[in-house]
Amino acid sequence: MSEQVDITLLSRLLDDNNKDNIILFDEEGKQVELEQIAIVPHNNDVFAILRPLDADHDSAAVFKIDTTDEESIIAVEDDTLASKIIDIYNEQI
Repeated sequence: MSEQVDITLLSRLLDDNNKDNIILFDEEGKQVELEQIAIVPHNNDVFAILRPLDADHDSAAVFKIDTTDEESIIAVEDDTLASKIIDIYNEQI
């Protein structure tokens, strides 16, 4: 008998060896496949920068990872915060 391993979204995002895309659902229930660009910690929060596969190479979305529910990420609607996260990422590379 094999044991099934439960891998949370957070652990998948934080795993440097995981190259699998992330599947999310938009407001209309449509499946969206995203490529992980980076994980960025900021002010005791963790953010993920993800790019939809059907988007151009320069576009990305910033999501806040809800660390109390490791299967929940929330799109960052605040443009100032999203820009700050992108700036932090750009400084790291």
